[in-house]
Amino acid sequence: AVVSTQSTGETGEKKYDVLVSEWMGYGLLFECMLDSVIAARDKLLKPGGKMVPTRASLYLSLVSDPPSLARRTHFWRDVYGFDMSVMEGEMAGEAVVESVDPEKVISTECGFKHLDLGTVTVAELEFTAPFQVEVLRGGTPLTAISLHFTCYFDGEDLSLCLDTSPRTEDTHWLQTVLYLSSPVSVKSGEVVRGSVGYRKGGANRRGYVIELCGHVGNEGVKFEQTYILN
Repeated sequence: AVVSTQSTGETGEKKYDVLVSEWMGYGLLFECMLDSVIAARDKLLKPGGKMVPTRASLYLSLVSDPPSLARRTHFWRDVYGFDMSVMEGEMAGEAVVESVDPEKVISTECGFKHLDLGTVTVAELEFTAPFQVEVLRGGTPLTAISLHFTCYFDGEDLSLCLDTSPRTEDTHWLQTVLYLSSPVSVKSGEVVRGSVGYRKGGANRRGYVIELCGHVGNEGVKFEQTYILN
């Protein structure tokens, strides 16, 4: 906590004007550190006090990168002469933290979850949210979904933004990539709709399970997959 001034609440705890924490993880919520920050906010922040960062949002965009998808699947079919294709299923269920080439992004982006750090609750950190994006460049298949986040540091006269988009300089968080099990054909102008779910779980108690469901157009190809972010 950063103390500007302090006072004592009804229960005797000191209350503070400002609470600062770098809690962001991969895919924004990995490591579940925000849970502790919310507990500290509810116990220690004065009414009307400021959280830093102030707000955060999750975004989604479509990616076309067939070589990367092939490397993650075909690699296991011939590992120094051994067929280890049984590993393909395991790999398909992993959320991958890596840098996405902005030239591989083929759609608009959609903000699907917005957090006000002054009011968000722990229960709201597990959710299912809808998304809708438009394909901007056809002729190449959809192979993955890219997730990134923004965090805003809002002051009275100025707001600063931490942006982890593929279109900005790489940060520590890179992007969280959800590779599809197989490519999906898309055309320029088509709309891809669906939902993204975040659930706490996985082998790591700080991990998340990400549930992806989508379809192309009104009657196009559907895709549905579950990923572990550990």
